[in-house]
Amino acid sequence: MKVVALISGGKDSCYNMMHCVANGHQIVALANLKPQSKSEKDELDSFLYQTVGHDAIEYYAECINIPLYRREIMGSSLVQDADYQQTLGDETEDLYQLLKQVKEEHPDIQAVSVGAILSNYQRVRVEHICNRLGLTSLAYLWRRNQKELLIEMINAGINAILIKVAAIGLKPTHLGKSIEQLYPYLCELNEKYDVHICGEGGEYETFTLDCPLFVKRLAVEDMETVVHSDDAFATVAYLRLKRLIVKEKQANEIISNPIIVIPSWKDDIEDLMTSISQLKLDNNVTNYATTIIEIDSLNEDLSSEERFDLFSSYKNPPYYYISGTTAYNYLQESQQFESIEEETQTCMLNLQERLHELDLSWSDVVNMNVFIKNMDEFGRMNAIYKKFFNINPPTRACVGSNLPSQTKIQIDLMAIKLKSNDETSEPRKTMHVQSMSYWAPANIGPYSQATIIKSHAFIAGQIGLIPSSLEFPLPQTHETQTFLSLRNLENVTSVLGLNVKQRTTMCICFVDNENLFSFVQNAWKIFCRQHNENSKNFMGPVLFLSVPSLPRRGKVEWQVLIHDETTNDENPLMEPKIWQDSLDSINSMDIKITTFFLSPILSSAITIKVKESITLSKLFDGMIYGLKKLFDQYSTSSQITNSIFWKNIGSIRMFYSEKTNIDLGIHQKGVKLRIKENFPDIKAAITFIPVLAIMDNSILGICIHGTF
Repeated sequence: MKVVALISGGKDSCYNMMHCVANGHQIVALANLKPQSKSEKDELDSFLYQTVGHDAIEYYAECINIPLYRREIMGSSLVQDADYQQTLGDETEDLYQLLKQVKEEHPDIQAVSVGAILSNYQRVRVEHICNRLGLTSLAYLWRRNQKELLIEMINAGINAILIKVAAIGLKPTHLGKSIEQLYPYLCELNEKYDVHICGEGGEYETFTLDCPLFVKRLAVEDMETVVHSDDAFATVAYLRLKRLIVKEKQANEIISNPIIVIPSWKDDIEDLMTSISQLKLDNNVTNYATTIIEIDSLNEDLSSEERFDLFSSYKNPPYYYISGTTAYNYLQESQQFESIEEETQTCMLNLQERLHELDLSWSDVVNMNVFIKNMDEFGRMNAIYKKFFNINPPTRACVGSNLPSQTKIQIDLMAIKLKSNDETSEPRKTMHVQSMSYWAPANIGPYSQATIIKSHAFIAGQIGLIPSSLEFPLPQTHETQTFLSLRNLENVTSVLGLNVKQRTTMCICFVDNENLFSFVQNAWKIFCRQHNENSKNFMGPVLFLSVPSLPRRGKVEWQVLIHDETTNDENPLMEPKIWQDSLDSINSMDIKITTFFLSPILSSAITIKVKESITLSKLFDGMIYGLKKLFDQYSTSSQITNSIFWKNIGSIRMFYSEKTNIDLGIHQKGVKLRIKENFPDIKAAITFIPVLAIMDNSILGICIHGTF
């Protein structure tokens, strides 16, 4: 891609440019924002831009031999929230005007280089501008270890000096010294006072005099120290670069092959690869016998066109669920749609109507599950889907499914609506990183990586993409995609302070081939055991499902719900209650139940495996039996009543295997009536999803979520 680089003179922007080049991109323009000339200020109180040293930026065009575009900062930091929306007079709009100008001059530019390391404030605003201009943000330093990163910059040949200091331990005497000279001292300050080694907390600013991308270098001939604030603990001072000269590089100053350390995802998964390679796994094709379910005398009671009038939504403020919704209205399944765009639009409008009936809006939705019949239409579906969301869309998992009849798309969702005066709850937090980096795959699509609210941490479905390229590793194997998807999952969750290996309350693993079940089951167990050998390992329910297709034609996708223990102020270290591998047999069926409870979240997975041919009514008996055993598990520990328990179960998602000779989806009403008869207090939203196969050759996998 052709790239415009945002530069401030600092080491970070220069080193990120080097990574852009190392990743095959071409820097074709530089862009910089500076204080208004009439202000006669060297340093602005800007939340977004480094302005100290701005007078020297003009030399960079000659040093790098690339055109430089500059614009004055006319706005101020009006919007200081974590999120940003277009606001007249905010300094972010100056960046928009600058990049718009660059794009007009260079219409083939596709991306922007930004040296963000930890600043969500900066990243969010650059991504916002990129979205408006159709550009991609490249942030290869994002979430890198700062101690490693700074020494990498030094070894790569970046000569940058401190031009501003503003932290305990840093004094005006350190101004003008190079990052190489100060590296040991910065590490010492980090250990003593937690000073950010790369200056990411605003502790210091730098100005780059030379780097391997420069065809010429800068030399400071005259400078002046300006004390901005003479604080006893942390003096704020900066250098005014009064005179610089551009020098030709000598032969010994030219670094033709700079050392660029590109973090390898392979290194991150080495332990997992080694552990699983030591297991003897049977990955041969297994030909399972087809389970026969006979349609008995209940058939007339079970088939009905009125399939959406019961258990279609759940309301127990602040928790809400909407069951699987399609584009087809309740009694109009003869309706036809000419395209996936038209069907997606109608499906989303149907969901929107249900949200309004519950007094909700799209901003209240925290997680969505999208099932699409033809994954080749994924991009076209996304184009419509994204129109319904603003800056921070909910998390999402999207997989292929052989939906019944002519239905091409089905969506179910969960929403959590906090009262405006609820001071007891932490505000909703969303992670929506759209920059390409080495950290984790950018969510360029209309969904966020994570949403945290009311102890729930919803994580978007993770597949095995290489973050820096958003491509699958070659050759495309299930092993590498499994390892890499788990690595991506851990990187997303660890940044948020979430313990995916001990606090996952529900995990669903989708694969494109049922013969991978044994492999991914072992991979998950080993992944959860990593680094936890000496601590208790709490593994919540896990469902392994085979589906026709995954996004980008991937092989593995992980979707997890994690308990955000930091929000549990009363007892943040409380241990979850887990009832695992409870196996009962009834009517020639094996019923396995795994339940996880950690207030307020209860999650359970029930799988039903049939030993021989059975009738549909017997299958329903097994389903009811499993639900009753679920209540027995919980009530034994908590002494909670049957009525209260079922009123707090909000979602029941039924995955049924196509290995049977029955489409359970067309018997939705029969299933719902049986549940209602046996559990009159239940109010859950019930969704039916066809899959190719379920773990352990089960014919039914039930995913249950409740809040207590």
